[in-house]
Amino acid sequence: MFREYRTLRALRRGEIIDLGGIKLKMDDGQIQVGDLYIGERNTGPKLLTAKRIVMLDNESGINFIVPTCNAYYYDGPECVKVCEAD
Repeated sequence: MFREYRTLRALRRGEIIDLGGIKLKMDDGQIQVGDLYIGERNTGPKLLTAKRIVMLDNESGINFIVPTCNAYYYDGPECVKVCEAD
């Protein structure tokens, strides 16, 4: 099944998105503990904070991003690190 991540694609193209009245843009670097990120799957985009990064395989770089709240653990490719846009 093909999933369409419209918000993630827009961020990766350099667009500014509005999520619940907060303007966000893609931030540089990989997601680290404490970073804001957008996770998107079948329920739409969610603004979350990374609590922990769980590496499943160091060689392939497969990981899960664990949020600080009781939300879904997203695969790394389902996430984009963000910051507030000016």
